[in-house]
Amino acid sequence: MISLRRIFLKLLSKFSPYNFIETRDELDPINYVSVHIFWLKFYGMWYNNSSWKKLKFWLKIFYTFIVFWLVCIIPCIGEIFYLLRRRGNIGHIAEGLYLFLSEMYTYFKLIVFWYKKKEILNLLNFMHCPEFKPQEIEHNDIIKRRIKTARFVMCAYTGMCVGAVSVGILMPITENFVILPTNVEYPYIDVYKSPTYYFIYFHHIYYKPATCIIDGVMDTILAAFVASAIGQIEILSFNLRNFKAMAQRQEKRQLKTFNSRSHPYRDDHVKCVLKKCIKHHDAIIRYITMIESAFSLSSALQFMLSVMVLCLVGINFLSIENHLDHCMQIMWMAIYLTCMLTEVFILCWFGNELILKSLELQNATFDSPWLDIDQSTKMYIIIFMERCKRPLLITAGKYFSLSLSTYTNLINWSYKAFAVMRNMKNNVLDK
Repeated sequence: MISLRRIFLKLLSKFSPYNFIETRDELDPINYVSVHIFWLKFYGMWYNNSSWKKLKFWLKIFYTFIVFWLVCIIPCIGEIFYLLRRRGNIGHIAEGLYLFLSEMYTYFKLIVFWYKKKEILNLLNFMHCPEFKPQEIEHNDIIKRRIKTARFVMCAYTGMCVGAVSVGILMPITENFVILPTNVEYPYIDVYKSPTYYFIYFHHIYYKPATCIIDGVMDTILAAFVASAIGQIEILSFNLRNFKAMAQRQEKRQLKTFNSRSHPYRDDHVKCVLKKCIKHHDAIIRYITMIESAFSLSSALQFMLSVMVLCLVGINFLSIENHLDHCMQIMWMAIYLTCMLTEVFILCWFGNELILKSLELQNATFDSPWLDIDQSTKMYIIIFMERCKRPLLITAGKYFSLSLSTYTNLINWSYKAFAVMRNMKNNVLDK
């Protein structure tokens, strides 16, 4: 029985990335994004690195094409055709448009993800740079904690999105199967006529959770990379606050290695530790620059789409005449709105944590035992503190910084737009 289990896990591990099934090193930085890569591979959306001369390459291409057709192309055609047929009704337009924009933007982010293949793979490789490798037991604890945070955020947000679309999938049951989870129509096909209706309904059961999982991966993979950068900043803060203790540990390790108390580097351990801290900080800056280069475009469009979707949800809500007769639809809109707000909040929260942690480096340096070191070494401290005055942050399209203040502004813009639309409706009703 045990041997069969091992054989099964071994076969399954061949289809999973980075030993997702098997036991793996908990400190491997790839664990920040291993769940993301697993789901992208599951749906055929990960990079195809096989040689085009091999059968495996073309099988992956075929599988990706089938999945992309089922979860993107077919729903896109149906939603566009529905919008064209209902273009005279603002309520139907708003109801169909906010779902259409959300789904299509998921795949736009995926296209940007493929376009940025070189930058993403460089990020994955840079995570294994020497400056990021843990040296102390305390470093291990920080990395494990940050990996757990990144994986929890991905799983929790994706689970919330799948739960939200489950409400939409159950909505036709409450309406006696006279509607579909997503409003779609196709040329020359009556989607509400049996058995066509049931084929399309089962297609929705497949494609909507798949879209949510892919969207959850695309939205939280940036947060995972930022979480790894925050973990490195926390390690750097620990090293700065305890650079004397770090120097003593380094000295003991060297004495064990060389078995000599007259090693020429013994008196320079403090300076050596501070030099490593400066190199570590420089590596973090380069890493954050690479993150921004890879995700700046997609995150900027995410902000703009969020404002548009929030406004469209507001229009859809205002178009409902009798709210008591459409409780399920209102609940669906409320859950959907919560997912959209959470989606942007995750990015802004991690971006805000990055800013705060980077600003704490100055305090960590000042809290260090720098008073009783020599003047030349103090110069390292002064230069480093000057550099830490400028916070590390990630911008969306060079216009918006990922921070909680940006999130607050986004909510304000959306509410103002909703208030304008509500006043317009009230004025029309008064006339």
